[in-house]
Amino acid sequence: MYLATVKVPGSCGELVQGSLKGTNFLITCPVNLYSSITVKLSKDIDGYRASIRAEKTIRALKKTLSYLGRSELGARVEIKSQLLRGRGMASSTADITAAVGATMAALGYNPDYDLIKRVALEIEPTDGVFLPGIYLFDHLRGEVIEGLGKPPLLHILIFSEKGRVDTIAFNQRSDLKKLNFHKESIVQEAASLVKAGIRVKDPGLIGRGATLSSLAHQSILFKPNLEKIIKLTEGMDEIYGVNVAHSGTLIGLLIDINFPEGELLAEIEAKIPELTFIKRVQLVSGGLEVISKDLISYK
Repeated sequence: MYLATVKVPGSCGELVQGSLKGTNFLITCPVNLYSSITVKLSKDIDGYRASIRAEKTIRALKKTLSYLGRSELGARVEIKSQLLRGRGMASSTADITAAVGATMAALGYNPDYDLIKRVALEIEPTDGVFLPGIYLFDHLRGEVIEGLGKPPLLHILIFSEKGRVDTIAFNQRSDLKKLNFHKESIVQEAASLVKAGIRVKDPGLIGRGATLSSLAHQSILFKPNLEKIIKLTEGMDEIYGVNVAHSGTLIGLLIDINFPEGELLAEIEAKIPELTFIKRVQLVSGGLEVISKDLISYK
């Protein structure tokens, strides 16, 4: 039996998303909430089953075994996730890429990011949270446009509006290309600010860029509480700005790591009751992490 466990971070939406010269892209926003996938592979296992309903994860595992020429193996998959579904936390990407990574690790392979991207994109548009660091990434074609490095220390208060967003349906909107084109100049400025903020480790620049991208995206996926929370927190020390899930319901408040959030959360609850507070998290580098020490534990 082959066994491995891999974890991949989820996200709080994206720091920036849109298009530049017609090329779709996002800047990843990985956070310290994870999807952990344990894969057990054996010829003695019949079929493919997961611990929870996970059709996309099973499809990813089967595709990976096919690409590696090991389709004779059956599998059992255990999924432990801290990520909300359908909100913009890259939960599907984390599950899919962790499953691909765990399958490869169990069989003794090092991570092959080209294969991981290929498998993920055959299932749906993918975030770049499985890539180590922060990336400017084409989520529709899987092209790595630019590695931006490691983020500075920065915390995020995650809130959610009501409802869910179907990522696949969102990316298939017939008007999306035109709407993205109209905000390209703002998105270019937003991306430049975030890239500079990561380069010089300045959370303030990241917050300014993320806020620009969030507001520009209102013409595509309107968040009724976004401008309310911006107005409420404007001018507050140690609050750098907001970011959003551009195809989800999340709004993130970017804050200093030492900011005491208690009074602010109470004020937001009183004045913007439509927002639900989810969790305080840290912006981290993305990437696959192999947890199991015995990559090939039994035969």
